[in-house]
Amino acid sequence: MKRFYVFRDGTMEGSAASRVAALDMIRQLQKRETHPFLRSSFSMIEGEEEFIPYPSMKKEK
Repeated sequence: MKRFYVFRDGTMEGSAASRVAALDMIRQLQKRETHPFLRSSFSMIEGEEEFIPYPSMKKEK
């Protein structure tokens, strides 16, 4: 499943299923910025999300 990961100053803020939703997230975060000299830098990375399950804990006979 493709995801768009949003970063603020190198720290992941969240992820979204579409590019438009990720841009909306960035715009909402930018609206909360209060001081022009302290504005954060935002970036977005498109990636593939993959879940890795833990190995089974059952003992094999």
